[in-house]
Amino acid sequence: MKTKIYLITILLLLAVLFASCATTPDSPPTTNVSTSDSIPPTTTDLPKNTEPTTQDNLTEAPTEKPEDPFESLRSSGEEWISYGLAAYENEKQVENLKEFFSDAANMTYLTLYDHFFTYDKAKSVPVAEAVFAFIYNEYGVEALLDLDKRCEYKTAYLKSLGLEVEYTNPPEVEAFLSSMNFSSNATYKYIISFGNVTYYFKDFSASIPAGYHQLLYYNTTGLFEMIDYLEENELDEGLDTNREFHYYMLFDGSGYSQTRYPSGNMYINDFSTALHESMHALGIRSSRDSDNLWLSEGLCNYFGKTLGFNEQIAVSYIQIMNVAKQGYFDEYAAAGDKSAIICKNVYEDYIALGGKFDLLSTFDLPLYTNLYAKAELDVDFYNTIAYTYKRVNGIDYTGVGAELSYNQATSLVLYLVDTYGVKKVLDAYHSQDIESALGKGYEELKADWLAYLYK
Repeated sequence: MKTKIYLITILLLLAVLFASCATTPDSPPTTNVSTSDSIPPTTTDLPKNTEPTTQDNLTEAPTEKPEDPFESLRSSGEEWISYGLAAYENEKQVENLKEFFSDAANMTYLTLYDHFFTYDKAKSVPVAEAVFAFIYNEYGVEALLDLDKRCEYKTAYLKSLGLEVEYTNPPEVEAFLSSMNFSSNATYKYIISFGNVTYYFKDFSASIPAGYHQLLYYNTTGLFEMIDYLEENELDEGLDTNREFHYYMLFDGSGYSQTRYPSGNMYINDFSTALHESMHALGIRSSRDSDNLWLSEGLCNYFGKTLGFNEQIAVSYIQIMNVAKQGYFDEYAAAGDKSAIICKNVYEDYIALGGKFDLLSTFDLPLYTNLYAKAELDVDFYNTIAYTYKRVNGIDYTGVGAELSYNQATSLVLYLVDTYGVKKVLDAYHSQDIESALGKGYEELKADWLAYLYK
């Protein structure tokens, strides 16, 4: 009996196990999900004979914009880089410019300043394309924007052409002029700005613009240095040092520069007069109603010339001294040429007083100014302030000091600054009361100056 019961029990257990294996499990409960959140079926979940599609099998990956290796160049603001980049991206073959740069006169095209593409696009664009390709291939993208090494790279480019020459533009000049803002209009073909300083050229005439680069650099940096000097020494009272400076470059052959009031716009005919006119624009103004025109003109020359903020003024005088040293003026002076006599006398007196001109740093500009004023008086050959004033303004000037030349007025101001200090001399200008400011009237001060000049 027990054996029968055990057998029945075993059979019942086997039946239950068989039933549990054969039964399909219930499907999991369905949840409400959006299509974008659902998990795509795997291959094993697909019905037979159904191939998975890309859309079924992959989630959509976000698309990333490819990195632009020239992104930093596109906003450089330098026109030569734009031309070079366009040629490079279009796989344009650059020209071999060995023959072009074998002519030293063409070296100025290597400056690649923006205005060159207005001045002579036909020559400037090939240079831009070639230099861009060389610097990029040899040194990489960022080297194209490296102003500190740009001169070095340009020399390397010349050597790559087989030319044993160097690109000699000073790096500080290169960097400064590369910062220019250039534009053009119907009246002024070349408008070149550096912050609040703008130069207007109707044309560069027949000469290449390299002749103007010295002016742009040395006058602009000199102006900034002059303003810093005035402010740091508290000499800027009554002067508008925050104004905008507009230089209209005439070069019309007259040789005279002037500042027009009340705008303060400056019209330049001589490179060396630009800082002089800047002082007028700042507020040291001339007036035919003043009895002290010599003082305003002398002060403008004192700050704008003799303190040496524009180094190129001293360079021009050193050149005259070197010519005199070589005896160039001797024959003309012997023949009675008064200009030659003045130059010869200035050189001889300068050397006799121990003056040096071998280096710019050793050149004594105040001494040169004093000796030139004395040489003018000795030869009695010079244009007076009254003469110049009438030529420029068309009006007679007969005020005190009208008989002096500009050099003599400058020499007199130098003497007054050395004797009384620059602040008192400026007080004399602002008050227009020479005697109250300096304790002596014009005639007595002039006599003191002449005694100093001829001691």
